[in-house]
Amino acid sequence: MGDAKSQHMLTLSNRTKQHSPETYRALQAAEGYVYLDLYREALREVDGIDQADQEDSDVLIARIRILLHLARWGAAARLSARGEELHRDEDEFTVQHAFALHQLERGDEAARVLLDAPEWLRRTGILHYNLGCYEARWGNLVVARQCLQTAIQMNAAMKKNARQDPDLSILWS
Repeated sequence: MGDAKSQHMLTLSNRTKQHSPETYRALQAAEGYVYLDLYREALREVDGIDQADQEDSDVLIARIRILLHLARWGAAARLSARGEELHRDEDEFTVQHAFALHQLERGDEAARVLLDAPEWLRRTGILHYNLGCYEARWGNLVVARQCLQTAIQMNAAMKKNARQDPDLSILWS
């Protein structure tokens, strides 16, 4: 599903929420560690955040992204589901939940997570892109191509990712 650094990078630039200086520093440090592929160090930074902030959406997202880099799919799936419950307005929890389930080869559940997503999220290219990946893995190439075509129409940048995505390689052979 594309380059791991670009897909799962810890970024706070689009966040308007204020964090304590300690939480902000830990999230920034975790982001730096992820950029350097030092995922265990990144996780230690997030673990060190005050317990009262552990269910903050930014902290949960940071932890999930790190877990994904560590290929800890089960933990990422559980934490993403928790994030969906706590922060219904954050689309990343739904996308990462489905991605983790997909990595666990629980594609039916992953597809259900995406198809049960709020309407506004279903209008994004990432949802259709991920469904295309699942369909390709299941061998439903016609449906996979349709999903991918829809995703690219919604976001042309996904075309580059699609060419490099191992889940979609069957479409190019």
